[in-house]
Amino acid sequence: MRQGNNLGGLLARQRMDAGWSQEELADRSGVSVRTVRNIETGAVQSPRNSSLSLVVAAFQEAGLFEAEYVLRDFTDRNGTERSAALSGRPAGVSTSNGVRPGDGHDWLVGRKNDISRTCDSLHRGRWTTLVGPGGVGKTKLAFAVADRVRSQFAGGVSIVRLGETSEDHDETAIRHAVCAALPAEESRGEGSAAMRRLVVIDNIEHLQTPAVRACQRLLAEFPDLWILITSRHAVAAAGVKTVEVRPLSAVDAEQLFLYRAQAACSDLDLTGRGSAVTEICRKLDGMPFALEVAALRLRSLSIDTLLEAPVRQIVTQPSVAGLPHQRTLVESVTWSYGMLGEEERRLLHWLSASLEAFTIKDLLGRPDREAVADDVPHLVDIISDLVDRSMLQVGRGSEYRYSMLGHIREVIGMLQ
Repeated sequence: MRQGNNLGGLLARQRMDAGWSQEELADRSGVSVRTVRNIETGAVQSPRNSSLSLVVAAFQEAGLFEAEYVLRDFTDRNGTERSAALSGRPAGVSTSNGVRPGDGHDWLVGRKNDISRTCDSLHRGRWTTLVGPGGVGKTKLAFAVADRVRSQFAGGVSIVRLGETSEDHDETAIRHAVCAALPAEESRGEGSAAMRRLVVIDNIEHLQTPAVRACQRLLAEFPDLWILITSRHAVAAAGVKTVEVRPLSAVDAEQLFLYRAQAACSDLDLTGRGSAVTEICRKLDGMPFALEVAALRLRSLSIDTLLEAPVRQIVTQPSVAGLPHQRTLVESVTWSYGMLGEEERRLLHWLSASLEAFTIKDLLGRPDREAVADDVPHLVDIISDLVDRSMLQVGRGSEYRYSMLGHIREVIGMLQ
C-alpha cells in the first residue's frame, strides 16, 4: 500500500483497499458522507482533528491496522494533532476474575515483550524476521514496532506487501518493489545515519527464496537500509535475527477477547462469566485472529452457545481484515498447507489424528511411524521443516516437545 502525496488520495486508497464505499466509511466512523467525500476530493485539505480521528478509529476498530498506521503516520508528519480517540479503550469491561482490557490499541495486548525484543533486534542488526503461524498477529506487531522506532529512521518507514504477489515474482521484481518504496533522494552506498530508513516487507513465505535473495542484495546495496519482514517460514540466511511470535498467554488472550467483545457489542455484559471467557480462550489456543472472530460472534450468539460450538464453526467465520487467503483461519491454514510437500502433508495428517504433544522419542517409539517416514533422519528433517513453517509449535527445554495448535489440527482434519 503506497502512501499518496495528499491526505485525500491517501484516505481514498485505504478505503478502497478495505473494500468500503464512502457511505460505509461514513457509517463506520460517524462522520458524514459529505465530509468523507470532501476530504478525498481535496475540497477540505485540513479536516478537523475530531473528524480525522473518527475516520482513523474506524479502520482501527475493523482491525485494518495498516490503514490506521499509514493515516496516523501521514497526519503526524504533517503536524496534525493526534486525538485521544485513537486510544479508544472502552471502559467497564470486566469479568469476575478481574480481567480487563489493556491500555492502548487492543491489538497490542500481550505484545509488550515482543515489541521490545523486535526493537532490540533492530538495534543489533539490520535484518529482523517476525516468524509465526497465520493469524498470530505478525503484521500488526510489525506495524507497532515501526511506529515505535520511527523516530530513529530519519529517512522514514516504508511498507511493501507481498501477500497478494504471485509466486512467479523473482528476486529482481521483489527488489524493484522495495526500491519503489524508497524515497527518490535515497543515496546509494553512503550509509548516512541521518538517512537511515526502515522497510517493512510483509508476507514473504510464498516467495521465500527470491525474497531472501532480494533482501541480501538490498542490504549490500543500501548501507543505510534496515529491513523488518514477516513470514510463516523461518529465514535461513546470514545476518538474519529471528523473533518468534507465539499465541497469547491465557491472561492476555482474555484481555483481547474482552476488548473485541466490547467493541463489537457495547452493551454486552460479561460480568461473572470469567470462567466461560477463560475456556473460550483456551479452546482457541490464544490465537488473536480466532479470538477476534469469536468475540464478533457475541453480537448474535450467547457466550454459552459460543462455548458449545465446535472449533471448526469459528475457524470458518470470515474477518473483514486480511488478505484473500486470510479471510478465515481455514483459508489461512489451507494456504500454508498448499506450500507443503507430500511427505510433510502426510505427517501432519498422521499427527493430527494420533498425538497431542510429543517428543522425537515418542515418535520413534510408535509402531506405525514407518508409515510416514522411511528412516529416522528423514523423519527429523520433516519435523524440523514443519516447525520452520509454523505448522508445529516447539517447546524448547532439556528435551524439545512439539505440538500442533488446535485450529491447525482442526483444519488438517477437514482437509483429509
